[in-house]
Amino acid sequence: MQGRVVPPGANDPGSENAVAAEPTFPPDAARSTQNMNAVGDASTQASPPTDDAFGGRPMFRDEAPASSDQRSTTAEIDLSELATDDTKGSSNRTKMLLVGGGFVALLLVAGGGTFLLAANSSGGTGIDTVAGSGSLEPGDVFPETVEVAGETYELAITDDTEQCGTAAHGGYGQVLDDNGCEQIIRASYVNEDRTRAVTTGVAAMATAEDATSAREAQDLENAEWFAGLSGKDGSGTERMEFAAGHGSGSQWDRYLVFALASNTDGRAAEGSMEDLTEVGDEFAEVPYEALNE
Repeated sequence: MQGRVVPPGANDPGSENAVAAEPTFPPDAARSTQNMNAVGDASTQASPPTDDAFGGRPMFRDEAPASSDQRSTTAEIDLSELATDDTKGSSNRTKMLLVGGGFVALLLVAGGGTFLLAANSSGGTGIDTVAGSGSLEPGDVFPETVEVAGETYELAITDDTEQCGTAAHGGYGQVLDDNGCEQIIRASYVNEDRTRAVTTGVAAMATAEDATSAREAQDLENAEWFAGLSGKDGSGTERMEFAAGHGSGSQWDRYLVFALASNTDGRAAEGSMEDLTEVGDEFAEVPYEALNE
């Protein structure tokens, strides 16, 4: 999986490609991602929005690298009114962009910064090992520690629910329920110096067709997607439910896999998004590795 975020004022470096060798994906696998900055009434965690200049929202920019690969598109959307009723100065534009190497990317714009989400759209075979009907166990999918981008991330909190609507923002929870969502497991990790946190997870649908329907029903303009998992105060994960960052997601047979990497203060700090992109993309591989065993 690969994504890129260009902080405000930076030169556009172009896009880069990276495709994980393991595991492989079916030819019809589809990838979709979404921002997790909306705080829904039915969310699992009770963390309130941050009362500061950011309003608990990601800050975005309206530039992204372009490429000639016709398989990929991006969309700019204004998400500011999801976190506050004050919509003054908001952006409301949609632009098609291209990212090379078969990656699907979404550039979300609101208020003057960037949030670029990306996912690998490559295909493959060999999903029989994950197409069973058994329940997922967080302990089997999420290790206690993960080595990513030269850092060690420790498991802070897990969540396992059959009430899928509680693990998603806005109307997307109902979409999951309507399309046969059976279970969502999530885990949040934090690095050793507690500067970055990640939520990664898996939604198990009844069938691959249900998973496709749920993926296609994601509402980009209203930022309806899976929710980040917030932990207790002081854990470094307490703002994950509404944090800005880099998110990645994809469909593999009946499973929807997702990951959100953020700074622990919840803000898309200038100069750090390239690191978050690498962290988020690598963390999205963690559930795949477990599902493929």
